[in-house]
Amino acid sequence: MLVTPRLMMQSAGRNRAKTIGFIGLGAMGREMATNLLSKTFQASNDAELTFVVHDTVDQSTTRFLTASTSLFPGRHILPASSPAGVASLASTVITMVPSSPQVKEVYMSESGILEGLKSLGNPSDPSNSTLCIDCTTLDPLVAVQVADQIKRAVTSDVGAFDMVDAPVSGGTVGARAGTLSFMVGSDLHQSFTQAEHTLLKMGSRAIHCGKNGNGLIAKIANNLLLGISMLATSEAMLLGTVHGLSPQILAHIINTSTGKCWSSEVNNPCPGALHGTDKSPPAERDYEGGFAAKLQAKDLGLALSAAQQKGVPTPLGMLATNIYKALGENPDFMNRDFSVAFKALSSAVGKIPQTEDSPEL
Repeated sequence: MLVTPRLMMQSAGRNRAKTIGFIGLGAMGREMATNLLSKTFQASNDAELTFVVHDTVDQSTTRFLTASTSLFPGRHILPASSPAGVASLASTVITMVPSSPQVKEVYMSESGILEGLKSLGNPSDPSNSTLCIDCTTLDPLVAVQVADQIKRAVTSDVGAFDMVDAPVSGGTVGARAGTLSFMVGSDLHQSFTQAEHTLLKMGSRAIHCGKNGNGLIAKIANNLLLGISMLATSEAMLLGTVHGLSPQILAHIINTSTGKCWSSEVNNPCPGALHGTDKSPPAERDYEGGFAAKLQAKDLGLALSAAQQKGVPTPLGMLATNIYKALGENPDFMNRDFSVAFKALSSAVGKIPQTEDSPEL
């Protein structure tokens, strides 16, 4: 079955063009879906507006439905039992899942979005027109391959179905605040414009980066730099503080000098470094919250893979990847913010021989 019996009854007669679907209600997806739903319903009292959600974890779906229906009683907020069920009901489908394997599963499996689109029948019927917006950070090659299958869901010709990649920057804090930045890869500018209308209900800006896959290239290039700069900031802060410098003084010097960067100014990895400012980085909460080290390791791996495809040398990227891979496999660090690299390096002070090799974390 593509949808639950309850959903089939509730959705009878619904206007598909006025239905939005959201798949993936994890830490990021839940906040994004909440903003999208809230701003959609706040902007219009149209009784036909419907929001359909799905997650592989039933409890996540139930929690979302409970919270949302209490905020918007009487509005149409429904569960679907599969991604195919969402696609069969919604003309706009947003997906936010962990990485490449999950995207393949959500879009290409027996109960996936592709099957839901095929169930619609005549692709030339305007009511069947569908735009899929994938906000996952995954392998750009996989994203392009999946998008091509969606575009040709019924025939070999590109028709009523399209898909764009729209990975995000801003983390769970940005997702909750609705200030995310979306980097969008779309072959058609018209699809970007259509996606932008939806994305700006979850974030503050959406940038068209070019063809399908380019949004992901932009995201992983940014995160390659982010991983390297966080390690550099950690080393610099550790060097200064071990020699007796105040974390606040050193951070102030860096942030008003040539070493200034986001990793130092906003997400400084050294506890106490940003006291007296309006910033409250994860370092002040023993690195709880933020962007998990294991996710930074994943993104760096994607960056190296994309670099290898074009023969781009990434010596610093390789070093950063090895370090974050170690952090991402360590149960003490893997789920903590990636600035926990400072804590890992701190634990090695005085224990590492003075060589050019990177420390084992």
